[in-house]
Amino acid sequence: MTTTQTDAAPALPTIGVVGPGLMGLGICHAAALSGLRAVLVGRSAEAARGGLERWREELTQRVARGRLDAAVATQLHAAATAADDDSALAGCALVVEAVSEDREVKQAVLRRIEAAVARGAVIATNTSGLPVGGLAASLAHPDRFIGLHFFSPVDRMPLVEVVVGRETSAATTEAALAWVRRLGKQPVVVRDNPGFFTSRVFAAYLDEAAAMVGEGVAPERIEAAAAAAGMPVGPLAMLDETGLALNWQQARQARADGLSERFCRPLAWPVLDRMVSELGRRGRRDGGGFYDYPGAQFKNLWPGLAQAFALRADQPEPEHVQHRLMHAQALAAVACLEEGIVASAQDADLASVLGLGFPKAQGGVLAQVERHGLARFVAECDALADWCGERFRPSPWLRERHALR
Repeated sequence: MTTTQTDAAPALPTIGVVGPGLMGLGICHAAALSGLRAVLVGRSAEAARGGLERWREELTQRVARGRLDAAVATQLHAAATAADDDSALAGCALVVEAVSEDREVKQAVLRRIEAAVARGAVIATNTSGLPVGGLAASLAHPDRFIGLHFFSPVDRMPLVEVVVGRETSAATTEAALAWVRRLGKQPVVVRDNPGFFTSRVFAAYLDEAAAMVGEGVAPERIEAAAAAAGMPVGPLAMLDETGLALNWQQARQARADGLSERFCRPLAWPVLDRMVSELGRRGRRDGGGFYDYPGAQFKNLWPGLAQAFALRADQPEPEHVQHRLMHAQALAAVACLEEGIVASAQDADLASVLGLGFPKAQGGVLAQVERHGLARFVAECDALADWCGERFRPSPWLRERHALR
């Protein structure tokens, strides 16, 4: 299955969404924008109704700011209903589980969904990196299970990673692609593995930055290097936005699952663990992380960073910092291409631009490598490996390439 194939969307206009949090409500919003209906299920009827009320308040705020017509807001909100229990999912041809990034919690919810839906329904999980195969182990019919990784905020982010598990059927993949397109999103098909494609590339960016903080590189130097490379948000600010605590929990989960060390965030772990466990800096939603947030539109680097992570006297050159941030992402993308996680360099570039905000002018994470020059890129990675560690050493597969597409 390739990303560019076209599919006829199923006729049933109602999707089920389980989880009235940020992502679940975003998926309801996307459904409403696309002329579909959504039924929202929570831990209780009250939780589902509370979720829709929060969404209504958000729509009202958009109207007040002049960003949305009042009649459209009313129409959107009317497209979603709160369910009293799981039985409301029986008529849905697609149900998306969108609860917290906890494997056991997701497995319990997925078992509930499977018991409630019709045999031909597609069951999807919205996860940013938990392996689909591990979640499928709780299901009696894993062939109809697939990953749909939506990006936040769902109404503004066009990409959905369609994560095909080992037991996912071709029919399920075709149906999921059709639903993603019907929701007005751009799908990219990826093979199941920890982190899929985007989260692996994204983690390389974040983790390299966290490692540099631990090494004593000035945080403002890290953020400035990212901006100079064209990244829309610096990696430390992005760690705050996604949540230091969430990144910390994901690393703990990977260790508990016995995943390979490379998937356990070893570079970032010392800094993440200290920030979260010792310093109580959990991210923006919990009051602050690498940054303080004195106002809704303002942030400044947390002064305590200088005491927590002593600055080295010999600060690296900006180009060195930039190479570490950008080449780490590129090598992660190359590994995904080499391993068959993505089908093509074109898919990798599309996902990096639409899902990660990679500089569009560069064409994408692998297009940038080609623009840079493959031989030059390999040489610079070898130099980084000599200086920073073997994670930067190009693979034999990459050394043999004359092009990536």
